[in-house]
Amino acid sequence: MTPTPTRTGQDAAPRRVDGSMSLLVDVMANSLDEGYAERAARKAGEQAGVPAAAAVPVRGLTTVVGLVLLGLVTGTAVAQVRARQDERAGVRTGLAAEVRERTGETDELADRAERLRAEVAATQAEVLGVDAAGRSVARRLVQLGLASGTLPVQGPGIVVTLQDALPEQEPAAVPRQGGPAEGRVQDRDIQDLVNALWAAGAEAVSVNDVRLTALTAIRSAGDAILVDFRLLSPPYVVRAVGDPAVLEFELLDGAAGRRLATYVSLYGLRFESRREESLSLPGASTRELRAALPGEGP
Repeated sequence: MTPTPTRTGQDAAPRRVDGSMSLLVDVMANSLDEGYAERAARKAGEQAGVPAAAAVPVRGLTTVVGLVLLGLVTGTAVAQVRARQDERAGVRTGLAAEVRERTGETDELADRAERLRAEVAATQAEVLGVDAAGRSVARRLVQLGLASGTLPVQGPGIVVTLQDALPEQEPAAVPRQGGPAEGRVQDRDIQDLVNALWAAGAEAVSVNDVRLTALTAIRSAGDAILVDFRLLSPPYVVRAVGDPAVLEFELLDGAAGRRLATYVSLYGLRFESRREESLSLPGASTRELRAALPGEGP
């Protein structure tokens, strides 16, 4: 193999004396700023007969066109988003108005049905009060009406009120399991409360003047609570007829009362109960009888 020749210090290029002062040399050699150099080149082109527009850099024109296109695309996207938002807001407003209208119609029909039931009850009592057999049937109908909840009742009891948390009092806590909003009263809260009152010995229960029976459903539809398929709004007032002292003690000292107290401290729900010497609960809507069997004789 032929050895590679090495470069000695004598063959190397001599080092510049001002090599360590390259920055100062660059400043001295290029004293003009780039902007001044560009202006000087443009002026020289104008003197040579080249139009001024031709001296404009192509990069600047491209930037302007790009900015214009970006503005058009952004404006179009914003306009489309606003149009969709306006459309959704219009649909939401229309649905809310329809719900209010249908709720008003339902309330009017419920009031009319209540007046008709009162007229039927008065006519029935008049007809059955003619003889002893009719009066016996009337007493039996009263017992069945009280048991089924279709007759209005009056007596002592307690009133329990549940309300959503105030916005400024609602804590930033972890949402309840299975619930979309921790600071709102949910259908299971009312279910828990009603079951506790029945277990404490309540003879009749109503929620916002809707009488509960063995067939009444308490459920939710989105954020709304339905009782017997009627839309309710807070506050939710639960009235229970029975011994006030026993009902209140069993409720507050029971599992349901402790859970509600926990929700009050954690999620800001508002819960209060009071005793009443006299409560009036309306009768429930009469259910359509689809099947029946003869009962056993006395």
